Amino acid sequence: MPGQILMIGGPTAVGKTALSIRLAKAFDGEVVNADAYQIYRGMDIGTAKATLAERDGVVHHLLDVVEPTAAYSVAQFKQAAKTAIADIQKRGKLPIVVGGTGFYMNALRLDLPLGGQAPPSDYREHLQQALVEHDEQWLWAKLNAIDPQAAEKIPPANSRRVIRALEVMHTTGVKFSQQPESKPAYDALVIGLTTERQALYQRINQRVTLMVQAGLIPEVKHILELAGPDAQSLKAIGYKELIPYLQGTATLAQAVELIQKNSRHYAKRQLTYFKHQMPTHWFDLVAQPQSYQELLTLVTNWRKMEESF
Repeated sequence: MPGQILMIGGPTAVGKTALSIRLAKAFDGEVVNADAYQIYRGMDIGTAKATLAERDGVVHHLLDVVEPTAAYSVAQFKQAAKTAIADIQKRGKLPIVVGGTGFYMNALRLDLPLGGQAPPSDYREHLQQALVEHDEQWLWAKLNAIDPQAAEKIPPANSRRVIRALEVMHTTGVKFSQQPESKPAYDALVIGLTTERQALYQRINQRVTLMVQAGLIPEVKHILELAGPDAQSLKAIGYKELIPYLQGTATLAQAVELIQKNSRHYAKRQLTYFKHQMPTHWFDLVAQPQSYQELLTLVTNWRKMEESF
């Protein structure tokens, strides 16, 4: 198995970037971005991309790697991240993979076989909407028609698992029942940041307000003029909601409220993904900043395990 990688995940607006830089300094690490939209050049404010000042000399990989006119898949991310990690490890440093796109991180951690062009989150949202419009039995029947072997092992009531099976097949082109058993491709320690739900939502609302004040509207306008409204890059929360405003069909207040609402819903999905799909060690550095010492001890002991081999 390749060497150690540290992963930092969790919902938006919970402090992942600050923690990643702090740990990179403590453990001689370099950051590998695992946010599906921070890979785009020019999408800085709306993705909360760390500025050069915030990076504080820490080397970052996979930021600003493609133009917003381009499509970018999880398969492309996985390959680029593997290359960056190998380079970091070769130089004796610790790769720190940071982001809120859990599927990207898990695809890397487990070296999942991947294909397809669209981000899996879009398809998942489509299935979740279909579940609302129909019911669990309808969604299960969809799986049963494509992969009866998988459907036989998943009860209709377990809609989360049904959606997962459909998503994996959509992404890889391989039936869920025929997927190879996934084993970790790295010795990965996964740190998850979270905080009390109401506090998190307040942080999200405040972040959106600050983004607008910092120039989010001209940033979105530029991307819209460059890439057009149907670009994959403009599916990002904080960007897609402003398009109606820029086109004159919604007020700024409506757009901002929708960004805040969609960001809160996304944070909830992020928490669910990390809790159910990844072996995550959770910390609340917002309410309990003193727990950083416990986190530091966890990472220190984990690093010593590699040194003992």
